[in-house]
Amino acid sequence: MNTLDTFLKSACSQWRDNDYLHQSGRTETFGSFAEKANYFAAYLREKGFAGKNIGIFSPNSIEWMIADIAIMNYVGVSVGLSKDWKYDDLVYALKKCDISCLLYSEINSEMIASAKDVFPDVTFICIEKEFDRCVAEGKPLVKELFSLPTKTDDEAAKIVMTSGSTSFPKAVLLSIKNIFSGWKALGRRIHVTQDDICYLFLPLSHTYGSIYNFIYSLVFGFKIYLAESIMTMAQEMGAIRPTLFSAVPIVFIKFLEAAGQYSVPVKMLLGGRIKYLFCGGADLTLELRNRYIQEGLYLMNAYALSETASAFSLDYPDDTNLTSVGTLFEELDVKVIDPAEDGYGELAVKGDNVFIGYYNDEAATRAAFDSEGYFRTGDIGCLKDNHVYVRGRKDTMLVLPNGENVSSNALVKKLKQTDQSIRSVKLYVRDNALTADIYSSAQLDWERLIEEFNHTLPKYERIIRFNIIDPSLLLK
Repeated sequence: MNTLDTFLKSACSQWRDNDYLHQSGRTETFGSFAEKANYFAAYLREKGFAGKNIGIFSPNSIEWMIADIAIMNYVGVSVGLSKDWKYDDLVYALKKCDISCLLYSEINSEMIASAKDVFPDVTFICIEKEFDRCVAEGKPLVKELFSLPTKTDDEAAKIVMTSGSTSFPKAVLLSIKNIFSGWKALGRRIHVTQDDICYLFLPLSHTYGSIYNFIYSLVFGFKIYLAESIMTMAQEMGAIRPTLFSAVPIVFIKFLEAAGQYSVPVKMLLGGRIKYLFCGGADLTLELRNRYIQEGLYLMNAYALSETASAFSLDYPDDTNLTSVGTLFEELDVKVIDPAEDGYGELAVKGDNVFIGYYNDEAATRAAFDSEGYFRTGDIGCLKDNHVYVRGRKDTMLVLPNGENVSSNALVKKLKQTDQSIRSVKLYVRDNALTADIYSSAQLDWERLIEEFNHTLPKYERIIRFNIIDPSLLLK
């Protein structure tokens, strides 16, 4: 059984000649997409990459999408890397994920030139210069479409790198079963067909953008237009007139601000035809939700993690509950560990959505599950009437010797805003003193900066000790 192969074949059969992917004036039909995925997979297999981990280091592109499906369905494990990563991030991922072949964008050529010296055994393929050639070389190797051997649903198909905001980045290993765990729940909440258009803004290296905005198009048949630039989103959406759009809260805030600046309805800036707006990735405030309702638009709140393949909870579009993070996906088994009197405790889940484990990290994988096999999300929340509520991360509260609780997330956010050179901050209590490891390469008067920063805080939240660390050590 291979669900991805089933939906890929079905999409090709039902909508073969329908326009599917659009980018910069280019278009792929469902048929041409399936063909190129088969041809590129045949090329990779012929070059000896069957069963290997293959990375994609590029902005969103049609080639990214073709390669992702080809690798997951027919070849090995697809490893999506953030387009915004620096050289040290790239080196870390190549080592951590045992990447044998890396597809990369020409804009990253300088980093790749340095990486080639460090990784002589890795094959590097420039998407802009070599992808079409690879597809052409793979074509004669495919005697019949969909004839290549496929993996089973339980086999590893994708690696997603966590953000590393509260720890070092982990490599989340997902199966095809994980990836397709949420399509039925999504289908209960929305009605979309081949007449719908998704404006894809979220990065394909993240689970929600990759799975819900892209891969599930093979299930429902909607078209996809790839966002060209954050600076021209309103113009693009005005021309495309999408019916589906997913983003983080800050994007929806920016649309509101633009609507006020130009005295036009938000709906017009979004193209005028929006049916469903999905919002996730950060706290969606009641104020923001109500502002959009006043504009005749409903923000569907989504909550999930990379480890749950972005499947956990999502609003129904007519739900009047605006304080939860959505209705629990019906197929999941969720419990609350050690709930307090108000019902809040650590959310834990079982289901087809739960990842295989952290790649090359058995200790972290064991620690992520309880004795009953539930994945511990690390989020403090509760369930009420099948609605999910989330209060914050379990591991972000620091208890000081005086009994005060400090939110490390909030304090880290404030500290990072003091200087743009600060890449990351780790807060902890050592020898009864609140201590900060600050990752920055800038030569600043750190004593003065921390002193001024402390003056903005209550006395108990002030940083007593700090260490300045080279950010290249973040991922080593």
